[in-house]
Amino acid sequence: MGSFRFPVVIFALGLVLSPMIHYASAHSPLNSGDESIGNYEVQVATDPEIPAANQPFKLSFRVLNYQSASNILDSFDTRLSEVNHFRMGVRIYYNDKLVSTIPVQDFRGGQWSTNYVFHESGNHVMFVDLYDVGPGGQPLTFIFNISVLDIFGPVFVYIISAGGLACFVLLGWIIITKKRVKSRH
Repeated sequence: MGSFRFPVVIFALGLVLSPMIHYASAHSPLNSGDESIGNYEVQVATDPEIPAANQPFKLSFRVLNYQSASNILDSFDTRLSEVNHFRMGVRIYYNDKLVSTIPVQDFRGGQWSTNYVFHESGNHVMFVDLYDVGPGGQPLTFIFNISVLDIFGPVFVYIISAGGLACFVLLGWIIITKKRVKSRH
């Protein structure tokens, strides 16, 4: 009876923990976001997901217009809602100080990407101005927060993961040695 209990406990523990492990690896990127104003939505993403200070990364933008979809069901298909042409500029702030801008440019298609470098770690606020689409031709401003870590940022994730794994190894070792001690008596 005792030899049957240990595999059942391990199997049950695996069933309980497997959804958490799957969920942890299946999250949307941390520095991805979207904001809607009126019929327009701007999506922003970074690659890698968490940029490091003083390291180049890819900054991507996508612009959608749900009014351009032919019916309500088409508005959920973002391929049909992507704009054909847009004008956009970006202002980037760090600690409430303007640190950089991406000048206003015309873009064909609904998306564009650029390489960029943040020079400070921490939270950067990005004001994305979409021109000629607001009431009376005024720009619409979309606000995004981009987190930037120093070069040691990813090491923190590995240390936490190793600590969690070590905890489960230690618990397994305790259970096995406790079982061996009981079987000797």
